[in-house]
Amino acid sequence: MGRRQLAELGVPRWVVQAELRVRRWRRTGRQSLAVHTGPLDVHAQRWVAVLEVGARAAVDGVTALQHAGCDSLTDELIWIIVPKGSRPRRTRGVRVKESRLYAEADVLRDGLPRVRPAVAAVHAALWARTDREASYLLLLVGQRRLAPASAVQDEVDRIRRHRRRRLLTALVRDMNDGVLSLGELDVAGDLRRRGLPEPDRQVRRRRPSGTEFLDCVFRSYRVTLEIDGAGHDDPLQELSDVVRDIATAATGDTAVRIPLSSYRLDRDQVLDALEALFRSRGWSHLRAA
Repeated sequence: MGRRQLAELGVPRWVVQAELRVRRWRRTGRQSLAVHTGPLDVHAQRWVAVLEVGARAAVDGVTALQHAGCDSLTDELIWIIVPKGSRPRRTRGVRVKESRLYAEADVLRDGLPRVRPAVAAVHAALWARTDREASYLLLLVGQRRLAPASAVQDEVDRIRRHRRRRLLTALVRDMNDGVLSLGELDVAGDLRRRGLPEPDRQVRRRRPSGTEFLDCVFRSYRVTLEIDGAGHDDPLQELSDVVRDIATAATGDTAVRIPLSSYRLDRDQVLDALEALFRSRGWSHLRAA
């Protein structure tokens, strides 16, 4: 908790000093303290980072995505954004980004000050070490449905000069088309380079068991393509996939499932087989053109 917060709650300074002296409370920095003597959990550590860095600081990037529920992200560094020229205080374990991209309207202050997910995802992508990592972070916000692709598009459009601007612009275009994972992004790019048909993505279908989203639906050719990552190796997920494919077949469509682990061994072999399938359904390069 920050010293200013305690003052706003009406806690006198002498009470703070007394609690610290008898060691019921402890200092966690120049501007913050813990009202207990136990270890700080992750949420508390983020609060300490914000309080120590400065008044307008907010959690951003990967840390804001983690706070929004992206548990697959394991970065222990705390990312903080402040306005350009604000002269923030530095603290261990915290990466402070002074940025012209800072906008007060982007900061949520109901609880831990943090940047909205769409903004955090774009910033995380700009600050990522590699293009692959940047792509993953941007797709994650759509995959977790933390923000619509249109909101991510608005944030990408704000970028004026950055070496990843073109990458993110192309990526958000795929997100608007329904791409939600790196695997889907890879397959989408390969289909496009081959000149194969463009599918409808993340198509909603209602089944007796509930609503499903199909990865790729080629309506004109009665083909449904599912792109499976590592999570589909789980027996319960495999059972769900089997039932789903049977339900798809019942509509008259051919269900094709591509495990990414196999696809990456020989992409051309899989793409050749897909091309033969589409040709058997009446597709040709001439017709596509």
